[in-house]
Amino acid sequence: MTTTTARFASVFAPMRDAEATDSDLLSRFVADRDARAFSTLVARHGPMVFGVCRRVLGHWHSAEDAFQATFLVLARRAAAITPPGAIAGWLHGVAFRVAKDIRRSEGKRNQREHLTG
Repeated sequence: MTTTTARFASVFAPMRDAEATDSDLLSRFVADRDARAFSTLVARHGPMVFGVCRRVLGHWHSAEDAFQATFLVLARRAAAITPPGAIAGWLHGVAFRVAKDIRRSEGKRNQREHLTG
């Protein structure tokens, strides 16, 4: 378990909702903006999301930025996930696209800095 994964697990270790399904948690978040349900989803899927971001980006700090951006997308677009039980695949796809966008932006910035430096 990576340090970041351990950190996420320790933050959300005492979860009351550990037995709830992803579909139930997502439905509660969409209906009531239930922070506990969202936290459980982050704890459950955070290690996978961070792993995707880390593999695409290779840099720890960039991966953390992509991780946060992925869960911001979830917070904004949770109602669009169909079926609600498909959240793992949805998050994987979002994490991959967000990380690729960050990698592309960093590449462009590095080119500009190299040209001006």
